This record gives sequence, C-alpha cells and structure tokens, in this order.
Amino acid sequence: MDVVAIGDNISDCYRSVGEVFPGGNAVNVAVATARSGGASAYIGVVGEDARGQLLADALIAESVDILRLRAVPGETACCQILHAGGERLFGTTSRGVALFTPAEEDLALAATAGIIHTTYCSGMEPFLPELAARGRVSFDFSSRIGDGYADDLLPHVYVAEFSAAHLDDDETAELVHWAAARGPRYVLATRGNRGAVLFDGERIASVRAVESPVVDTLGAGDSFIGRALYGLTRGEPVPDLLAACARAAARTCATWGAFGHGAPLSDGCGGHASAAAAAAT
Repeated sequence: MDVVAIGDNISDCYRSVGEVFPGGNAVNVAVATARSGGASAYIGVVGEDARGQLLADALIAESVDILRLRAVPGETACCQILHAGGERLFGTTSRGVALFTPAEEDLALAATAGIIHTTYCSGMEPFLPELAARGRVSFDFSSRIGDGYADDLLPHVYVAEFSAAHLDDDETAELVHWAAARGPRYVLATRGNRGAVLFDGERIASVRAVESPVVDTLGAGDSFIGRALYGLTRGEPVPDLLAACARAAARTCATWGAFGHGAPLSDGCGGHASAAAAAAT
C-alpha cells in the first residue's frame, strides 16, 4: 500500500449548483494517490445516510480501499461551500460522526503503508505518536502557522504540509526551514496560484502553478499532496514529482468538487437516511 489516509471526511454541499460532493482532506488525498497510479486506502467513519453511501461509492469507483470505512448511526459530516470568483469559501459545517478513535485494526492497516496521511481537522493529534510508531506520517497543518499548534506534532511527522498562499517567498522559506528543523524529512508548502515549494532538508525546490480554467479550487491542494506522497513513496526525482503535482492540482480546479461524483442536493445538507449505507461497513 502506497498511502493510507486516516481521519476526516465530509460532504461538500454546493447550493449554487444544486449538488453535494464527497470530500475531506484525508479522502481527497487517498483519491489523488489512486489517480496517480498508486495503491491507497481510507480509514474513517460516515453516518448511515445517503451522503455516507455517496462517499463509499465514490471511493470504490476511484479504486480506494475502504475495508476500514465504517457506517454508524448518525449523520455524515457536511459543509456548505460558497464561491467568490472560483475561490472556495467554507460556510456552515457539521462534523457529524467523522471524529473517531482508531481501532487496532485501523492501526494495523496504516502500518502497511509507505506513508500514513492525516490532517489538522481529523482529530488524530492524540494518536500521532502511535501512528508514527507504525510508519512514516504525513500531516497537513493547513494554515496553522505561528500559533504553536505544530510544535509538538512535527517531531512525529515525516512529510509536513502547509498552506502558504498568504506568505511571500522569504516567509515561505522561513516556514519550511523552521518546520524541517523540528523533525520532518520533507516540508511541502502549497501557495495557490503561485505554485508550491518542497524542502528536503538541504534545498528548496519550487514549481509554478499550471494554468487551467478555474471552476472550483476546492481540493486542489489535496490533489497536490496526494500526488506528492505517491511520488515520494516511489522515489521520483523532485522536479518530475512537482511538475506532476502541479498538473494534478490544475485538473482539480477545472471541475466542481474535490474529485467529482456529485449527487443532487436536498434538505439536510445533501441527503436522507438510506439503508444502502450498510454497504459502507
């Protein structure tokens, strides 16, 4: 297994287009890895509702292993997605049943991965030392920079990712050096339409964003991360890896949703209870 992603999932509800899309950082990274040609799995919890079934069906269609995806009583997490000039904005969010304590079976599956990926919104912080004991951890800190959040987590991380679109070149360089000094082998900073940089502890490599029609930027950074993790597990040369990541992010921007698979949006942020959700267990 190249990448096992553990943690958050969410239903992205687009009122403007009348559709709901499966997503969440961990989910999106698992899909991006699979689309890159790698083997990936997703570990998480959804509700016994139509949105949970939508996510399970989408992951199956994308060849992501869902052996450890569970459906439980309750609602799948959802978020209202708004837009301004193609840029996504987050509205009202409900976490539903998404936060969970990993079971031994989850940890065993994670241990089979070249890289175990999780994120700041997954609630996995207390379990990071255990995950790191099982394998190499990738952690997306998003824009949690300078608030002390990352300090105690970075020593357990092999690949650290940050959203740095708001930083200039010098600030980005300072960020990746600061993070690497605390433990990670690699530090990736995505910078929106200014591309991204990857620091390997010795040198900073950069890539420009690939121009493409921008319909929706949701999930572009996650696509970049998933492709990067695949390349790192395969030992790809960094310039080739980054170029492929930029292309993956550009493709994501050209369509609605983090990776497609939209369904009609209805009341309750996208769906109602469905007995079919049992198939997600």
